[in-house]
Amino acid sequence: MIWIDSTLLWYASYRVCRNVCGWALYWEKMVLALVFSLALKSLFLFFLISLGIAPTAIIQIGMSILALFPTLFLRESKEAKIEFEQKKRLNLITFFLIGVLFSFSMINAWFFPIIESDAVWYHIKSMTFLNEVRFDSDWVVPQLKQYPPFIPLLFSYLSIFELKFLKIIFPLLYLCLNIIFYSRVLTLTKNKKTACLFTMVLATTPYFWWHGVLPFLDLTAAVFYSTGIFYWYFWIQPKVENYSFEGNNSYGLVSGFLLGLSVWTRIEFLLYDLIPIFLTILIFIRFHGGTENLKSLGLFFASLLFFPSIWFLNLLTFEMNIWSQIKVLGAICAILWALTIGIAWGKWKTSEPIFLFIFGVSVLGYFVLLVMAGIGPVSTWKKIMISLYRTSTIPIFYLFTSSLVIFLFFENLKELSKLKRFLGYFLILFLFVHWGIFAFGNPKWPNLSQFFYATFLNPGDSVNLSDTRGMMSFYPVFLFFISSLPFIGERLIDD
Repeated sequence: MIWIDSTLLWYASYRVCRNVCGWALYWEKMVLALVFSLALKSLFLFFLISLGIAPTAIIQIGMSILALFPTLFLRESKEAKIEFEQKKRLNLITFFLIGVLFSFSMINAWFFPIIESDAVWYHIKSMTFLNEVRFDSDWVVPQLKQYPPFIPLLFSYLSIFELKFLKIIFPLLYLCLNIIFYSRVLTLTKNKKTACLFTMVLATTPYFWWHGVLPFLDLTAAVFYSTGIFYWYFWIQPKVENYSFEGNNSYGLVSGFLLGLSVWTRIEFLLYDLIPIFLTILIFIRFHGGTENLKSLGLFFASLLFFPSIWFLNLLTFEMNIWSQIKVLGAICAILWALTIGIAWGKWKTSEPIFLFIFGVSVLGYFVLLVMAGIGPVSTWKKIMISLYRTSTIPIFYLFTSSLVIFLFFENLKELSKLKRFLGYFLILFLFVHWGIFAFGNPKWPNLSQFFYATFLNPGDSVNLSDTRGMMSFYPVFLFFISSLPFIGERLIDD
């Protein structure tokens, strides 16, 4: 029965993609439909459990049918057309390599049980959703109780249909990441050789295909966040380069939806979402193009904030003390809604100097808050130094992937287009936000020497730390940026 239900929901999502995402390539629409169907399924389960309704298999199939029915009346938009030379041999090598890694991940996920400690808790959490039909079960520790519910909801979905292979969704997300990355690089460069080579680099980065068999939150959030940034890049392109594009609104909608899904998976990704939010507002101030742009801005903000908003509202119903960090994130979400309403619909006017001044004050406020919250087993300065050390040494776990930074030295960065510069600004800001997030909390070990020992002498203790896994969202965008450099294009021309 699960195949009937999942097929119905996937087909409904696919018809929406055909209607909304005319700019997407054929295979890209298919995997986007898979991502959207997983998101819709989690929403259905979330609202049923919130209302105290047990999500039985019959109810699930009925809701999928209801979701499919209105999509049958949607018309397909014009197919995206890209002119490029065929490179069948290189295509076959790329697809074969990704297929082999995906198959290994799927076999591992199918035959081996869940043994990771975090994943066991996600499973327990999913069982409480089904058996108690509520989100604040006493059987779940407070820390995990406040985490967003995306992964446990999908575990619940598989359990409803008595499918015991709970890890199979992670190889699928790994595959989705690679297909979307290939499609976006091909759309960007119009060069199949470039798309194939960089997709193989991403696919064979051990941290990605290895996590394709592990039910951690980080791979899932990385897939949503990095693909959301790809579409964000194509959304801001017409604004920066000053031309009109029919798919402007849909790019903003899809980008915001995926960035919101990353918060639906890991709540701290709301802080990472501040980067595209900041750059988007800056772009709209600098390259404002009228009411059409304001409409797409509203779609982007509303779709991004939808998922974190419903989870923060749900947390208010919990019969427990909410963590101070969660309260801060909830306050940030409320501020972003006020900003959205004011800029997109209230048509607030501001200038670039004022906006940059507010940004500077916010950064200063973070450091003040960091010092004020420095009471604990590790001093503030030690936290800052440990986080700085970790952010600078984490690339050794992505050694070959990060080594592609060498291509930057073959470019005159001052001559890069404005659009590519904004993507570069994103990458720099990501590293600063990543540093800031992990400078705020207490590190796993109190001394820098222990982190040094774990990094270089006992990396098994370091490779699974949250900050290491958090960088999974950085490298797909980093590879996307490198693939767009003129130096690369000049040397990877299809013959």
